[in-house]
Amino acid sequence: MAPQTLNILLTSFPGLGLPSTLSIPVPASSTVADFTSLLSERLPSNATRLILTTASNKELSPRSSAPLSDYLSSPSSDFIRLWLSTPLCGGKGGFGSQLRAAGGRMSSRKKRNQGENNGSNRNLDGRRLRTVTEAKALAEYLAVKPEMEKKEREERRKRWEQVVELAEKKEEEIKSSGKGRLDGKWIEAKEEAEEKTREAVLAALKAGDIKNVLVEKESDASGSGSAESEGSESEAEASSSKKVPEQAAPSRTFFGWDEEDEDMSDDEENAEEESVDTKFAGKGKAKAVAV
Repeated sequence: MAPQTLNILLTSFPGLGLPSTLSIPVPASSTVADFTSLLSERLPSNATRLILTTASNKELSPRSSAPLSDYLSSPSSDFIRLWLSTPLCGGKGGFGSQLRAAGGRMSSRKKRNQGENNGSNRNLDGRRLRTVTEAKALAEYLAVKPEMEKKEREERRKRWEQVVELAEKKEEEIKSSGKGRLDGKWIEAKEEAEEKTREAVLAALKAGDIKNVLVEKESDASGSGSAESEGSESEAEASSSKKVPEQAAPSRTFFGWDEEDEDMSDDEENAEEESVDTKFAGKGKAKAVAV
């Protein structure tokens, strides 16, 4: 037997002034349009963009004339579950992909740091796991190092070969094309200037001009040398004349001595002065000075 009354269980959202789940009894012969008009009396006046959907996510048109009994889950059932929602503006999207990417980064970071956290632990041999890991990495590097060096040498050799090939190509281009050639007129003018310079030098040598110049240079050098020698001789004379009076010291007398002692000391001093004068009279280039 078909039910005479249908109970509509309506799930709403906050902001409409309705409970989260509202039960509305309607006659079994009511249509979707009748239920929509009945529901609009309980909603605010500005709530115009609302959507009714069934449990199977099927949208109900507000002007539909279909009876509500068509949406019963079974003929013996007397209630219908509906959801009231509002459409929202679509955004850029991609939020789910960003979340997945962030989760992948977090999981990779966790796996990477897992070994560092357990590195201080020891294995059954008593060695730290960090030391064992470093030893394995070093062994792998030493095993791969010869191959890496070989590849590096190969790359270096290829680079040098490319440099040589480019230089040879450039040389061939210069020889084949006229871009890198020198101007013929400039070369001829250069050779002609060299010939004229050579001829002028040979003519000057034959005429003796260069010899006279050399003689003048030698005479200037000899003149400067003689002047230097004369200057040195004059300096020697001046030094010898200064030495003679410096060595002649005046006689000193002291009180309390006898007159005979003074006479004897004067005679000795005079004899010493005469001997000094005779010594310096025969030495040096300067003339002897008579005292």
